[in-house]
Amino acid sequence: MDTMQVYTQQFLDYLPHLLTAILLAVVAFVVATVARTLTTKGLQATRVDERLARQQQGQPVKISKTIGDIVYGLVLLFFLPGILGALGLNSLLAPATSFLNNFLTFIPRIFGAVVIMVIGAFVAKLLRSLVTNVAATAGVDRLTMRAGMPAGTQVSNLLGIVVYGLVIIPFLTAALDALNLTSITQPISDMLNRILAALPNIFAAVAVVALAFFVGRFVSDLVRGLLTSLDFDRLPQMIGFQQTGSPATATGNATPSAIVGHVVHAAIVLFALVSAFELLHAESLANLTRNFIQLIGQIALGMVIFTVGLLVANLLAGVASRASGANGRLLSGVARWATIALFGAMALRQMGIANEIVNLAFGLTLGAIAVAFALAFGLGSRDTAGKITERWRQQLEKPSNTTGPSTASSAFNNPTD
Repeated sequence: MDTMQVYTQQFLDYLPHLLTAILLAVVAFVVATVARTLTTKGLQATRVDERLARQQQGQPVKISKTIGDIVYGLVLLFFLPGILGALGLNSLLAPATSFLNNFLTFIPRIFGAVVIMVIGAFVAKLLRSLVTNVAATAGVDRLTMRAGMPAGTQVSNLLGIVVYGLVIIPFLTAALDALNLTSITQPISDMLNRILAALPNIFAAVAVVALAFFVGRFVSDLVRGLLTSLDFDRLPQMIGFQQTGSPATATGNATPSAIVGHVVHAAIVLFALVSAFELLHAESLANLTRNFIQLIGQIALGMVIFTVGLLVANLLAGVASRASGANGRLLSGVARWATIALFGAMALRQMGIANEIVNLAFGLTLGAIAVAFALAFGLGSRDTAGKITERWRQQLEKPSNTTGPSTASSAFNNPTD
């Protein structure tokens, strides 16, 4: 009986604390509900959900409800230490109080970071719209289309996005610093600071490549017009290639002058890429581009040598054909293919393609020709060769005053006498 009295007395002593905690909880829920309702209705009155839905291309957005729920939880959190203190739960009260104090201390930082980001987003969006409209009004998009950029490319929008990024990065860095979370924000701040430090070099590299592209386009058109005026497009017919199709198919970007213009344009852009990679301190990419340019130069010079060889082969073939009479066709073919083989070997060596194989093949070809001539002259025509050699010996043994052009010519013209 004494135990029941003790429990009853303890319950009666604790009942005011319990009633106080229940009252605080009811008040907390009422205040939190009212705060959530007011916050939600206020945000809905500003039509923030509809504005965000338009930016999200019609997708439903309920940011007002989300913010209302956050306010609801924060109000309950503020009443939590009072409820725990009323219940006498000191073991839970100390951590909850410490958490609430830290949270209340951190709220101004969060608020400051949010304000900084809102201002930064507003300024960045304003400048993006301004730059995009100014660039579009100035005709940047038309200029880039004339320079050969693909249709639909809007450089004005690209410039606006770049300006937006440049403006928002410093505000993002300031917002992270306002949070004062060094362990989290320091790596992000360092990364953003490196990006800001590298931006001048990035812009310089982009400007170099863009300038080279436009200058290369101008030089390409100039070279193309100059070669066209010099009748360079007849080069395939001059080296022996027959034109196929209608003349219209040989115009446009498939003519030799147009191809040379594209090569010149690409060469200028590649040289600009080397400078751009050097500005970005990307030495490996710069060296790779240099090696590629050197390889392209060797191949281009090899093609020039081979083209000159075709021209020389056609010239020698024509001379041999006109000067050889009945055997003109045979000698013309020999002169043509021998010249092509010689210049082809020179072109391959210039390109650096299998130098040892080219040397070996060229040496073996000359050796085979020499051996074939020796066998044909020494074995196949041994009697004739002996008579010619004997006549040469007799001519050499005669006195010099009796030897003349007519005698020497008779030795070659009558080998079988």
